Order: sequence, then C-alpha cells, then structure tokens
Amino acid sequence: MRLVKTVPAVLAAATLVAAPADAGQPRPPSDPVGALLAAFDTHSIVAKSSPDPGPFVFDLVRDPRFPGRVNDIVVECGNSLLQPMLDTYIAGGDVPDISHVWRDTTQPSCGFSLFYEQLFALVRQVDTKLPAERKIRVLAGDPPIDWSRIHSAADMEPFHDRDASITSVVKTQVLRKHRKALMLFGLGHLKHDGGSAAVAQLEREYPGAAYVIADHYGFTSDNARLEQRLGSWPSLTPIKGSWLGTLDTAYFPTNREYPPGSKGFPGVDAYLYQGPVDLLLREPMSARTLLDTDYLNELRRRATAIDAPPDSLEWPETFFERERTSGVLLRG
Repeated sequence: MRLVKTVPAVLAAATLVAAPADAGQPRPPSDPVGALLAAFDTHSIVAKSSPDPGPFVFDLVRDPRFPGRVNDIVVECGNSLLQPMLDTYIAGGDVPDISHVWRDTTQPSCGFSLFYEQLFALVRQVDTKLPAERKIRVLAGDPPIDWSRIHSAADMEPFHDRDASITSVVKTQVLRKHRKALMLFGLGHLKHDGGSAAVAQLEREYPGAAYVIADHYGFTSDNARLEQRLGSWPSLTPIKGSWLGTLDTAYFPTNREYPPGSKGFPGVDAYLYQGPVDLLLREPMSARTLLDTDYLNELRRRATAIDAPPDSLEWPETFFERERTSGVLLRG
C-alpha cells in the first residue's frame, strides 16, 4: 500500500499563515481544526506532539467534523495490554478503574497526567452521540507491560523499545485496516527523519502515510520577533511553502545537528501556534492520582524493583519536587 504525501491545497487555503505578520497584510480567520482535518484527505495519519500546551486537542475532538474524518486516536500514555479495558470504557461500559490504562505504562509521568484522564472521558462522551460506524476508538500505544510481573531491571528489558510497540499498534489497527488515525505522542516518536522513531518506521512500509505537526514551544533564538511573525493564534502553518520553511533550521528545537544552511523544521510538516511561549501553561497534575497512596506506594515498589537511581523521576518524591519548584507557566 502506497500513500502519496502532498501538502493539501485546502490546508493552504484554510488559515495557512504563509505571509509574515510584519508584511502589513490582513489575515483571514484562522481555522486550525479545519486545516488539520484537511490533512486526512491525503494522509492516513496526522501525528501531533503531545500533551497539548493549550486547548487545541480538546477543541478538535469536540468539533462535529472530527468523527467523520478520524476513526482512531492513538496515545502515548496508554498500556496496550489493557486495550480491552480501554475499549470497554470508551464504548460507555462500566470499568471500575480506567486509570490503570495510563497509570500502568512504562512512563511514570503518565500516571500524573490530567491530559489523558480528561481526553479519555471526553472521547467516551462524544461517542455516546454517534452512530456505531462513526464512533472513535482510542488505541493505547505503550508496550504491553504487566507490572505485577516486574521484579528486576532484567524483567523490564523487553519493554524498553516503545517505538516498536507504537509501530505495531498503528500498523495492525490503523494502516492495515485502511483507517484514519490521530497520533498523540512526544515529537521524538513522530518525525519523518527520526530513524527508529515510530513514524519513520511506519513510513518505510507506508511511504507518506503521516502528516506531522509540531507545537510551538519557542524558537531557540530571536523568539519574540519570530513569534510576532506567527501572528494571531491559534494557527496552523505548513513548513513547506511558508516563511517557516525558509527559516534556518537552527531556530527550531531539533535535538540534533543538521548541516549548515539547512532550512525549516526537518521531519515536520506543519507548526501549531497556540500563543507566545511565555503565556503557555504547564500541564496540571491529577489530584485524583496525588491523593492515591496505594498508587504512590506501587510507584515506589516499581522504582525499587528496577533499581531506579534515587534522583530519577521513577520515584514520586523526585517527581513531586520537580513540580513543586516549577511555576504554573511553561517558562518561569
């Protein structure tokens, strides 16, 4: 199966702020949700960095156009071993404690995430109003780990390759079934040029399957001036064909070296701007989790079992201290 990758013309028409704000030209009304959904015209996957620095994902899922264009949402904070439990919950069934799905992953920080707790509940509610053929499925992408069987660092070894798990889930549950999926993961899993990253692996078998969107978390230098060029928010700007594509790659947080003269954001197709980085809020922690002493004790047991260093985030105390000393803003 070969999917041709193009930048949708409708995406360029929807809001694509290709002209710099300082050109003095008026902007059309922004519809980043419509622009993202238009990408599904030519791609099976739209992959967006997550968790969200703003309300965009929740607005997207609530939009009445979303269920008609998207079949699945694939998430990073979800234990794929518990997919049957997640399916039951999203379908409106009685699940005593759905939090196991995001608490029992390989990533301790997922357990404190309010984003996924709210996202799952929102999709469940949206599905109550949809006919069976339009209902949205949520797919857990993290390795199928059973923490009751983890008693040593060696027991953890089979679950370190998270990209392999993500790739398997998307390939078997989305691409082979000719479905459309929104992927919500850290950007390192999503870039086209990511080597062993999930999207890069998928596109070796399904070329051009994904359209990758990076959230704006600030340019590496000259941020204030460049944010002015981004203009009003929210907006979704393609890298190719816009001024972002002519910007030196060094302005983007790429986490790797590129040859001198490289332009644009390598491995990324579009840039989502939800406001100046100085106004972005940190994701709040789940009070439900913070007050669950049994779960916190289980996290301590896991950290002990895998010989986690005392200053690592596997320990809840270390995680709490980091959060305690951080402000409510992403910067500050």
